[in-house]
Amino acid sequence: MKYLHGAWVMGLLILAGCASAPPSEEQQARTEAIEDILSQPLPSEEYAEEVRCLSTHSYRSVEVLDPEHVLFEGTGDRVWVNKLRNRCVGLRRNDTLRFELRDNRVCNLDSFEAVDSFLWFWERTSGTCTLGNFIPVTPEQVAALKAALRDGD
Repeated sequence: MKYLHGAWVMGLLILAGCASAPPSEEQQARTEAIEDILSQPLPSEEYAEEVRCLSTHSYRSVEVLDPEHVLFEGTGDRVWVNKLRNRCVGLRRNDTLRFELRDNRVCNLDSFEAVDSFLWFWERTSGTCTLGNFIPVTPEQVAALKAALRDGD
């Protein structure tokens, strides 16, 4: 039993070391490119400033861009990027997300996880992720974000 406990503690220490590793030059460049794209001002008639919550009726799809950014597509050309509070371990493109909803809306500080379904069961595939504010973006900014992320792969 002591061996099993020691192996578990060693595994946690290894994971902690991985989590605190500094970002590579490629990751740093990609993060800077994303921040540059998101900092571009929108025309005042396009959207309001970033918002804390979105009604489930205001968006029709959710797309994972990377472990730090999730895209919410609304009706028309309304689109928001959510920069997660922290990098979400295990979050990948094409993941299905399961949100903890209250009052039919998703908000800053709400949590979610990526899941896969197998028969009638849900299998968790990511850690628990926490939303940040919703940043309105244009379709052109979305295309630039996707290109920057694709170039980083």
